[in-house]
Amino acid sequence: MLADQKTNKSSLPYLLLSALILTACNSPEETAESHLQKGKELFEKGEYDKAILELKTSSQSSDQRADTYYYMALLDEKSNNFKSMRENLLKTLERDSNNMEARQKLGKVHLLFGDLDKALEQADFILGVNASNVEALLLKASVLVRQEKKDQAVKIIDDVLAGNSGNVDALSLKAALLFQDNQLDQALATVDAALEKDIKNMPLRLFKIKINAKKNNIDAVAEDYKKLIELYPDSDNFKLSLASIYSMSDKLKEAEELLRDMVAKRPDKLEPNIVLLEFLNAKSKDRVVDEFNSLLANFNKNPAGKLEMSKWMLANGYLEAASNGLKQVVESEKDNKTGLSAQTILAEVAVNNKEYDKADEAIAKILKANSDFVDASLLKARLFLIKNEVDQAIELLNKVVWTKNDSDNAFMLLGQAYTLKKDLKQADKNFKQSLEINPANLQAFLPIYNGYLRANQKEMARQYLDKALKAKPNQALLLTNKAELDIAEKKWEDAQETVQRIALFSKNKAVPLYLQANILQGKGEYDKAVSIYEKIIADYPNHLNSMVNLVRSFEGLKQRDKAIGFLEAHHAKNSDNLEVVGVLGDLYMANKDYAKAKNLLESQIKQSPDKSVPLYLALAKVEAVVKKTPEAARDVYIRGLQANPDDVQLSLALAGLYEQTGDKAAARKLYEAVIEKNADVNLAVNNLAALLIESEKTEDVSRGLMLAEKFKDVENVFFQDTYAWGLVKNGKNDEGLAILESLILKEPKMPELRYHLGVAHLNNGNKATAIIELKQALALAEKGQRNFSGKDQVLRLLKELEQR
Repeated sequence: MLADQKTNKSSLPYLLLSALILTACNSPEETAESHLQKGKELFEKGEYDKAILELKTSSQSSDQRADTYYYMALLDEKSNNFKSMRENLLKTLERDSNNMEARQKLGKVHLLFGDLDKALEQADFILGVNASNVEALLLKASVLVRQEKKDQAVKIIDDVLAGNSGNVDALSLKAALLFQDNQLDQALATVDAALEKDIKNMPLRLFKIKINAKKNNIDAVAEDYKKLIELYPDSDNFKLSLASIYSMSDKLKEAEELLRDMVAKRPDKLEPNIVLLEFLNAKSKDRVVDEFNSLLANFNKNPAGKLEMSKWMLANGYLEAASNGLKQVVESEKDNKTGLSAQTILAEVAVNNKEYDKADEAIAKILKANSDFVDASLLKARLFLIKNEVDQAIELLNKVVWTKNDSDNAFMLLGQAYTLKKDLKQADKNFKQSLEINPANLQAFLPIYNGYLRANQKEMARQYLDKALKAKPNQALLLTNKAELDIAEKKWEDAQETVQRIALFSKNKAVPLYLQANILQGKGEYDKAVSIYEKIIADYPNHLNSMVNLVRSFEGLKQRDKAIGFLEAHHAKNSDNLEVVGVLGDLYMANKDYAKAKNLLESQIKQSPDKSVPLYLALAKVEAVVKKTPEAARDVYIRGLQANPDDVQLSLALAGLYEQTGDKAAARKLYEAVIEKNADVNLAVNNLAALLIESEKTEDVSRGLMLAEKFKDVENVFFQDTYAWGLVKNGKNDEGLAILESLILKEPKMPELRYHLGVAHLNNGNKATAIIELKQALALAEKGQRNFSGKDQVLRLLKELEQR
């Protein structure tokens, strides 16, 4: 036996060498085939991670096989990586152009990406080989639907169904066409027929929900979601959607049961716990603290989760409970990363309470434990900003991003710092950098999103919003922004889905109701919108937007008299409500019932003398319309100022009227008086500067520019125009011209700006360009049916230029 062992041992190197030689002798074809077969076997077993490794090894061989790329495409399909799937299908067909299954899938991917011609090319190729290939026929029909060639598509679909009445894809396409034609009952019946053949077809079930939602059959939608939950019990999204519907229908008990079921199934997962707290925070605030304390026990072995739960509580105003949770984390984690994070948040609480010395001490302690702890450095930078030590904040933040460039809050704070320095370009750059790291950083998101909306770049705004919602799908502010944007762009179905989600988490029940009414109003379902607006106004008597939209909805029904009747009754019950007075007054004016408008306002002034400023402003407009001259408003403004001495709004309105009627001296006097008492009223500063710049006195023109200097870096185009015009009038023509040319890109339809630009070009000897700009100023004023300051000068200049 010992001899045998010795022999076996001595022969081992030979056997190993033989094995290596045999392996080395495998041809590239054999190696590729071996890895391909292993990849296929693993794919069929559902072991996708192992399968892709084998297939990638096969693809790296010098013998590259069509099947290798085809199976890689199938794996891409499993992971929804359709871009890679398309590339692998193309490689498959390069090596085997007759792989019809690859062509079918490539056609579908082309359709998904909107490449209709390429999708049709694949369908036609397959049909050229086999004219009765059902998948190719339906692919072609899908392309024709997208190309709005409905009749051709219907013929193909009907032919397929004639051969197989239960073809699910054909039934799905038919249902989609019926839905487009608003034949909702037929579409529903067709979907049900398809679901009999494929009960677990998720897209079809979601489409059924879409149909029932369009039919406003909320009970049916709820039943549809129940079925989805039954079929896919691990999908929290369906439970959330059903909970949202329950919440919209005031079935709060049922909604809460669903959310609790999500927590019960995965108690140590953060998201379901947060969702439950968000729901309770919106619907039953008094239960949040007890629920938090109860849920916190789920995270005793997960301190990071306990930290996140505590952060949520803090963000929603539960300071004491959040602090207790954070202290538990500090106690268990000491000075490790999680513990230091909790310590930093507690220091942030001190900052929010304006306990700056306590915060400084805590920050110093944290940085002593870990000098590179970013969150503590960020809090220190925030303290610098609070104390208006902006340069120190920027210096510290730049050090942070130099060593750690993945902190969204560091870039967000840099954005805020540069905003304080009025360097808006740098602020914008840093806010966007923050959003690259964390799309849902609200303090960075809001200035970027609102900036794009102000510039009417809604597509860019939506891109940022979609990314933010992907990161935080239940954030109420983001959801509200999405609903408002969907409504503005008439994406009714998307808006409806978003409003349902808002209903689950909104603390204010009026928000989802108001948005729901907006959707109905936008779709022309005015009677349903009116019903909801009336409900909101009954619960929230001062809800101005609901009153305005109620009137618009009644106008849509051509029932202005009902709008007037409703608002008169509402005013009778809420006689001190200025919002209803404003809307009712405007409605009287639209109805040319000027006497009623005047009586309403005069009566309200007597009843609410302490709130009379907006009433005098409205009454002045009524008088100007009734007497058909703006001067009629003057006495009303003077009366208003007698009752409200030194009120800025009334003073500016009266000064504006003096300007309009040519009494520039009186206007100037009023603007001077406003500025003397409040130098920060920018409108008064701007208007006074504009008057002075137009003066014939050199000292006035010089003072006008001095006043306008404060608008050098502001975003307001009108104010910047005043500054640029002051430069031109003070002999600094090139500087003024450069600013005016940049402003014209932002505001191309402003007559005053065109006039100023024309004069600046004329000063530079560009006569032809000057004439074009001056004529454009007149044309814009005529198109907008308004006068503008300088119109007489434009007419005089053009006459002089044409005579030269």
